[in-house]
Amino acid sequence: MALEEYGGPTEEQSATVFLQTHGLLPKEANCAKCGAPCRFQEKSQHFRCDKQVNGRRCNYKRTMRKGTFLAHCVKNDSEFLAFLSMYLSKDFNSDQVVQELRWTDNTVTQWAVWCGEVCEQYVKTQPKIGGPDTVVEIDEICLCQRKQKRGKIVHEFWVVVGKERDSNKRFVANLDGNPRTAANLSGIITKYILPGGVVITDSHPSYSTLGSHGYTHHIIDQQNVVRTQSIERIWGELKKGYVVRRGRAPNHMPLHICRYIFIAAFKAEDERLHQFLRNAAKMHPPLPC
Repeated sequence: MALEEYGGPTEEQSATVFLQTHGLLPKEANCAKCGAPCRFQEKSQHFRCDKQVNGRRCNYKRTMRKGTFLAHCVKNDSEFLAFLSMYLSKDFNSDQVVQELRWTDNTVTQWAVWCGEVCEQYVKTQPKIGGPDTVVEIDEICLCQRKQKRGKIVHEFWVVVGKERDSNKRFVANLDGNPRTAANLSGIITKYILPGGVVITDSHPSYSTLGSHGYTHHIIDQQNVVRTQSIERIWGELKKGYVVRRGRAPNHMPLHICRYIFIAAFKAEDERLHQFLRNAAKMHPPLPC
C-alpha cells in the first residue's frame, strides 16, 4: 500500500521522521541520570547517553516510544501508518488489515479501540453547533445488530443525530439506554446546540419543550416543506458499515460513532491523517526531555 496516497511519508521521508514531525514521537531526549543530551540510535529506536561520569560511561537508554501513543506498539512505524490509513478510510474492514498486514485479530481490535479513543477525545473538544441564523436538523436513530444480519435483534443502540443544514457540522449523542423523554432529549440538544437558531425535528412529543430553551422549533410536515434529508443521509451512512457491522462489540459502538464523526469532519484523506496524528500527540505527548 502506497502511504503517499493517504498523505503519509514519501520514499525520501521515513515513517519515523514523519511521526516525529507530527509530535507523536520525540526528536531528542536528555539523560534522566546526568541530564546530558542523548544520542538517537535509529536501528533500535533508542535514546542512549554516552557521557563519561567518573571515568565510566553513563549508558542510560530508553525507547523513543515510551509514554507516547505508540508505547505499546510492537510493529514498525510503517505498518502503523498503513493500519491508520485503513482505519481512517470509510470502508475500514478488520479482515483487510489481517490479510494485508498479517496482524492478529486481537491486535487489530486493540488498535482500533486506541484509535477510537483519539477520535472520542476529538469529539469531546468540539464546540457546539447551531446558533443564530442556522438551521439544525434533529432525529433519533436506532442502530441495531441482527442475528445473521436479518434475524432477530440481538442489540439496540439509540442515538440522537444533529446536523447543520448549510455546513458539515454535526453531532451524534448516545442515549445510553435512557428513554426518549423530554428531559433527556432537551438535555442532549442544549448540550450540543447553541440557542437562537432553528431546530427541525419530527412530531415526537418529547420535543415540544424546545421553544422554552431558546430555539425556534419546526416540525416536519407531509408536504416536505420542512424536511430532514441531511439526517436521513447520515442515517444511511451509519447503517451501511460505519457503525453497524457484524462482529463489532456493542460496548465499542460509541467509539465507532466517534470515528464516523471524525471522518465526516475531514473529507480529504491526507488532512484526516494529519489531524489524527496531531490529536493523538496532544492526547499522548512524548515525555519531556
